[in-house]
Amino acid sequence: MASKVNKVKFPDFLLRTPCVICLYEEGLDENGGPKIFKGDIKVKCIFSEHVKRVNDKDGKTVVLSGKVIVKGDIAPKLKTVAGGKITVNKREFIIHSAHRPRNPDGTVNHTEFEII
Repeated sequence: MASKVNKVKFPDFLLRTPCVICLYEEGLDENGGPKIFKGDIKVKCIFSEHVKRVNDKDGKTVVLSGKVIVKGDIAPKLKTVAGGKITVNKREFIIHSAHRPRNPDGTVNHTEFEII
């Protein structure tokens, strides 16, 4: 039975919270700031606030504020998400990390952002 599953169904009914996402590419622009991948992307998301402490690559402790989950691959042309900002409920958060879990057929099921 499990070998017949190509895609895992995403729970669309949980997408209730409007958010605005601004993603950065790797590298810097001509002014020395982050390269903006696209303009603001307005989508509905699953927003979960929870405090979690993690160590970053430099060994410093970072306190994460929560998680934002968006259906599908929000930026298929972007190889890796180098950072960005997410505005939810008129509050701005910084993207700490991004994950793109895949379906058994190789397509992206959803995009998860851990936020500070």
